[in-house]
Amino acid sequence: MGIVMISCPETQRAISTGIQVDRATFHSTPVFFSRTLCPFCRVTHEWFAKNAWVCDSGFPDSDSGCERRVA
Repeated sequence: MGIVMISCPETQRAISTGIQVDRATFHSTPVFFSRTLCPFCRVTHEWFAKNAWVCDSGFPDSDSGCERRVA
């Protein structure tokens, strides 16, 4: 299982959406739209699944590997 991540458009930092999913399920999910409150700029960002990726680390907020789009 991993965490769905997005990128803050203001800071370009990776943000955890709090959504847990395995990579295969994430890629097979139909296109969807969601919102996530950014802990860095304190703005709610709207995003589509095509702009997100799955971080397989257990701690996405502290793992520099999650900064890269790995899905």
